[in-house]
Amino acid sequence: MRKIARKALTVSAVAASTVALTALPAAAATITVTLPGVASSPAAITGQNNGSVVASNTRSGAVLICTSLTAAGTVKVGAGVTDPVGQVTGLTFSGCTVNGLSATVTAQNLPWSLATTGNTASGVTPGKLTGVRVHVYVTSLNCHADFQGSTATNGEINGTHTNPTSATAPSKLTLPFGATNNLRAANVGVGGSPCPNSLVANGDAASLAGVIDLRGVNSTNNTGPTVTRV
Repeated sequence: MRKIARKALTVSAVAASTVALTALPAAAATITVTLPGVASSPAAITGQNNGSVVASNTRSGAVLICTSLTAAGTVKVGAGVTDPVGQVTGLTFSGCTVNGLSATVTAQNLPWSLATTGNTASGVTPGKLTGVRVHVYVTSLNCHADFQGSTATNGEINGTHTNPTSATAPSKLTLPFGATNNLRAANVGVGGSPCPNSLVANGDAASLAGVIDLRGVNSTNNTGPTVTRV
């Protein structure tokens, strides 16, 4: 009887320990962001496209191409910074076409936030843009459409941040083609003429691709930010 009681107590103790360990919160990630020569936070950064920015309608096959993108924003600098580590405060697209037709693309709901989503490996940190909303207007068709999340304020695009490879290099924000996002067409045709269904319809998803070079406004050699999450 005593052996049974001792075994029962041992099992109970192990179970209690397991529950206690399971209940412990996961260790928080540690994020460090550096910009050479910059100590203040947040620090100003700029962005410039490296190649065209492309979006493809996964249903209709329509393709949006913008040959130029310029961005302004800020990044937190220091050890132990918290997400979101950066913000996009200004964003301008130019040289845009949809299936060869001239188009105007406008970023809305600024500022967007940039947060890390995983640990850094070989200088590359997974992350995501949040708060994304973009308005597209095809001039000759008087066709308007928004691309956003389930609401006007919760659009997300996943990508990666790659640290500078030299003392004079930018860092890179990469949105690989087919990167996961929740953007869907909304308000199609509102404020203009009906948009051709062969171009866009409400609920259409978009696949995105683009690379943006990031540089510190006041950093040494305008080097881009280095982000390390462990």
